[in-house]
Amino acid sequence: MTKELSYESEALEAIHAKANTAKNECFFIGFIDGVLANGRVEETELEPLLAECRAVCAQVGDEDAAEILSEAAAGHHDTLGELLDVLTQIAEIRSGKIDPACPRSAANRLLGFCAGINCDGIITTREAQVLHDRINAAHDLDTDPRIAALRHVVRDALCDGVIDPAEAAEISHLITSLVGDSYADTGIPSCEAIPVISDTDQLDAILFEGRHVVPTGGFDFGTRRQLTARLEELGATVQKTPTRETDFLIIGAEGSPHYTHKSHGGKIGKALELRGDGHSPRIYLEAQLRAHLSP
Repeated sequence: MTKELSYESEALEAIHAKANTAKNECFFIGFIDGVLANGRVEETELEPLLAECRAVCAQVGDEDAAEILSEAAAGHHDTLGELLDVLTQIAEIRSGKIDPACPRSAANRLLGFCAGINCDGIITTREAQVLHDRINAAHDLDTDPRIAALRHVVRDALCDGVIDPAEAAEISHLITSLVGDSYADTGIPSCEAIPVISDTDQLDAILFEGRHVVPTGGFDFGTRRQLTARLEELGATVQKTPTRETDFLIIGAEGSPHYTHKSHGGKIGKALELRGDGHSPRIYLEAQLRAHLSP
């Protein structure tokens, strides 16, 4: 009999490490793709790009991110033009290392692309055109209702061939629901941002007794084992993944480095998919439930 690994086990951490590296690499190359979507590096994209590279260097010591920072610091008379050449070369080389048949890699690259085109808070017509092509390519986010909404809005906005300010703002808002606010809004690099889940529910009388509950992410409350014990103490049945029986999904305040996708986990996507089909669960953030979870 195969022994099940606990959520906090060292063995499971080791298993996650390889997948997390691939996920982060795909997101980063997607971000570069987004910056390059206009065929040039815009002035407004320079600061977000460098902030992203600094964050990536701090997280994993990425040599390509360090090269981008070094190129920007060199003080060339045409810094944006020089960066365009460097980014293009990096994109070409790293793209060849990504398995084109892997839908999860394609999904994380798409999320990175969304973050890249939205990093300056400006969505251009050219960026929307490239996004349209990428969002309609193969990836494992097709059942996510946020992707469906983004696909619909981008398609309609491009009908006349021009993205107006209102359409650009709507596309930017939908991207935020996938990968978090833009650097222009928060000053936080995309690789450190969290999605803005707009479908959380208002609190009423929360009763855990007899409820099916799915936690996801990292919790300020404590370890996953501690949280599970507390929920069971309150009468809940804790599930590993959302189903039609699930009553509540609780999103931890800390997110998780082990989310399936760079900016969110598969449980969040599954819960949103179930809600789109007219089923539960209700979605809450940990901050909303602190008083109810406290001993």
